[in-house]
Amino acid sequence: MINNQDYKIADKEISLLSINYKEGEKIKDESIAEILIKSNLIIKKYFKDNLFLKITQIPRGGKEYLQCERAFDIFQNYSVMPEYCFSCYKVQIDPKNVIDMIKLQFLFDILYFENENLRKCMIDARKNIKGNYKGFIYCTTLEEARKIEIYIGKYLKASIDKNIKMHVKRGCSEFVEKHPKFGNLEKNIMEYKKEWKKIEHNFDANNEKVYKSGERKLAYGLSLKDTLVFANWINYAKSIGDESCKILTKSYD
Repeated sequence: MINNQDYKIADKEISLLSINYKEGEKIKDESIAEILIKSNLIIKKYFKDNLFLKITQIPRGGKEYLQCERAFDIFQNYSVMPEYCFSCYKVQIDPKNVIDMIKLQFLFDILYFENENLRKCMIDARKNIKGNYKGFIYCTTLEEARKIEIYIGKYLKASIDKNIKMHVKRGCSEFVEKHPKFGNLEKNIMEYKKEWKKIEHNFDANNEKVYKSGERKLAYGLSLKDTLVFANWINYAKSIGDESCKILTKSYD
């Protein structure tokens, strides 16, 4: 049983840790390793047993819940996308290794986003999807996504990797597999089909599942939960032979 008071104290101490980011300078691998060592020393100070979470993604920002779970339920049942998915754009960032993804997560905390855009870093272990490490910034228009791509690009190249890959996409990869035109951004752009509105209505009328909606509680800064997710990322990196994790595994000895 986790003592809630100990959890709060440990979480507070971890939130005070910083990588001392300086704009225009590259984030050093050693800085990431050091902050993980310090955070894990704090965890060991308050907890005798190892803490563990199954989560493999860390969100930041986002004023409202995006109803993605509902969208996937509709898609899995009817192979169609809800109307709001047609105004969902993402800036996708592809870190080349786990340590670069942790750096990206710190940047997501530090950088300013005018619309408090939801952004997250995550492990993508799907067999049919290319790339294991992903960062996403969610936008509501293509124009906003293009603007953010330029904005964050200069920070990624200066602070993480000048060759880091990124691109703008619409919606989720599963949707594009079923409806290739959904992924088009310049021509032959797919639009929402009016007959799908009835499908959405029937789904909601017959579905008892309750989805999160409304405003999200905005979270910023390193937390105890984040360090536990980092541990999951590093364990995954070990499993796929990602050599970059070697400097980080010492943090968990």
